[in-house]
Amino acid sequence: MINEISFQYPTWYIIFCLVLGLIYAFSLYFRDSKFTESPKWSRWIMGVLRFLAVSAISILLLSPLVKSITEDVKQPIVVMAEDASQSIVANLTEEEVAAKKSELNQIAEKLSEKYEVKRLVIGDKVNNGAIDSFGYKVTNLSESLEFIYDNYGDQNLGAIIMSTDGIYNEGKNPLYAKVNLSSPLYVVAQGDTTIKKDVSIKNVFNNKIAYLGDKFSIQIDVAAKNCNGRSTNLSVSRSENGNTKRISSDNIKINKEDYFTTKEIIIDADKVGLNKYRIALTTVEGEVTKANNYKDIFIEVLDARQKILLLAHGSHPDLTAMKSVISSNKNYEVDIHYPEDTDLNVNKYDLVVLHNLPSDKYPIAVELSNMNKKRTPRLFVVGAQSSLSGVNKAQDNIRITGNSASLEDIQADVVKTFNSFTVDDQLGANLKRFPPLIAPFGQYTSPAGANVLLNQNIKKIGTDYPLLSFLDQSGIKTGVLVGEGIWKWRLFDFLENENYDVVTSVINKTIQFLSTKEDKRKFRVSTSKNLYKENEQITFDAQLYNDNYEMINEPDVFVTLINQDKKEYKFTFSRSSNYYTLSAGMLPAGRYTYTSKVNYNGEALEQKGSFSVQNIQLELYDLTARHDLLRSLTDKYGGEVFLSGKSESLAERILTNNKIKPIIYQSSDTKSVINFKWLFGLILFLLCLEWFLRRYMGSY
Repeated sequence: MINEISFQYPTWYIIFCLVLGLIYAFSLYFRDSKFTESPKWSRWIMGVLRFLAVSAISILLLSPLVKSITEDVKQPIVVMAEDASQSIVANLTEEEVAAKKSELNQIAEKLSEKYEVKRLVIGDKVNNGAIDSFGYKVTNLSESLEFIYDNYGDQNLGAIIMSTDGIYNEGKNPLYAKVNLSSPLYVVAQGDTTIKKDVSIKNVFNNKIAYLGDKFSIQIDVAAKNCNGRSTNLSVSRSENGNTKRISSDNIKINKEDYFTTKEIIIDADKVGLNKYRIALTTVEGEVTKANNYKDIFIEVLDARQKILLLAHGSHPDLTAMKSVISSNKNYEVDIHYPEDTDLNVNKYDLVVLHNLPSDKYPIAVELSNMNKKRTPRLFVVGAQSSLSGVNKAQDNIRITGNSASLEDIQADVVKTFNSFTVDDQLGANLKRFPPLIAPFGQYTSPAGANVLLNQNIKKIGTDYPLLSFLDQSGIKTGVLVGEGIWKWRLFDFLENENYDVVTSVINKTIQFLSTKEDKRKFRVSTSKNLYKENEQITFDAQLYNDNYEMINEPDVFVTLINQDKKEYKFTFSRSSNYYTLSAGMLPAGRYTYTSKVNYNGEALEQKGSFSVQNIQLELYDLTARHDLLRSLTDKYGGEVFLSGKSESLAERILTNNKIKPIIYQSSDTKSVINFKWLFGLILFLLCLEWFLRRYMGSY
């Protein structure tokens, strides 16, 4: 530590302070007659004490400052990033694995004598510490370089040692990592660069979701090394309840040493749920590894189609037009029925469109009663055959006072305050040009709770009569369209725009809004996804609602996971704000079902579900070490490659590198001298000692 003293006034002012102290002491002890009889030595001692005290106090008035400079020697840091993925030890014995660990430990031990050694483990993410086991299923080399740069780039980073085989299967090419390292990179090259006999599934491309009844494609990249003249069979199988059913089989003839081909398999989505498919290649004689001969994929097949019933008084061109529009969305399945049909069953439909019903001929009281019991959403299309009294009785959305025998033409105006769903900004302008619908003449009113999308425009005069309105009646979504003639809209739309986009948008958004069911469950549990990788955390969310549908989290929520081998995992949810969360950690590959339970107000609530954990085989797809990539990295960052097992000179190379030197950091701290308490004590001591001597000599 180095101390420097400075003053806020010129330094030569100290002379005046010393002179002041000298004059004060001289006039007190050598000019004052009271001390003439005192021994000469006592006057000198007391004079010196007074001189020192007064001079010190005067100097403090000059506001002296003390600047302390501290030096800190920072030894260079050597970062050892060690690849702990499965490809490093594939096909190695336990003794060979132990030798690799020992080799890295010896390098770290030797370097730690002179440098500060930081050890990192490379896998799907970077962890601090030394290698414990080689179990990571993913390697991300670029992330490790970025981690080193972010955490040590601004420190005295002397060198980087990376132990890896150069095989990466996640992240970008490490050569293009966004880092600007000024320290040399040394590599302990692991693995074997020899290309061995092997057939493998390199990549599989597929959609994660398919819809029931559709077909979906699986694209498979097949590669083979040193297998010229051999053949292998590519098969796709589906696992069901522990049984395997082969779906596709294709024989592949390998006609060159470095072989690659892409196969496309078309599969029917005929089973709802999360389907597991295994893509497999038969082995060839002398193959180095069989782990990359298969890959499991999961595809969730959804039955998202909703059944829509067009129930009509009689044949009408509107029915064909509406069925064509609604069926254009593959999530909807549309049937047309009439009241006299013997196979009519409204209970099996998710939404019913009542065209010109109820009518005088068909009051459909039974059908409406069944729909009310099931709380089936419905859309009334009011036309010439409709019974206005029957329509008024069946719904509260629009009250019609008039006579269906008298009809008038009606065009549509978009209500700008409508907010149940979004509509195109140009919808209003488009509908003004469309042919008018035909509706019963009369007066139309809607209750305060109705949400009106279209108002009636009669003879180019805007009115507040509703044309298309929506209302939630005791939990049943109800829509009313006043007017028949949608078929004319559809034809005009095509003549004007050569498509049906305007009509399709209006009808399908209406159908979607009415058919969307609100979730009224008081207890809900869900996973963040249906398919996890085996190195991902399994997470759950849960919500519990009281009778007012306010989220609460007072009682405990429990969940039990059961895998395909009937092994159970039990957890308790954590509370977060007003809901529940759970991180169940990482689980082995397989299919899991879960049952969540909670007791609230004496009622036992339960929620069930399922998810799957997918095995990661990336590390075993390609076991050919990429030492060429490692040499490119060392060329870029100014280092050297050392083969594993022959890295004895690596530590010595770093230790003798004259560019790797300690850095001396200086820090300064400036304080006012008046803050030093010991100085106050010293001045007090001088004055007290002087006072004691004066009393001792008989003076005051």
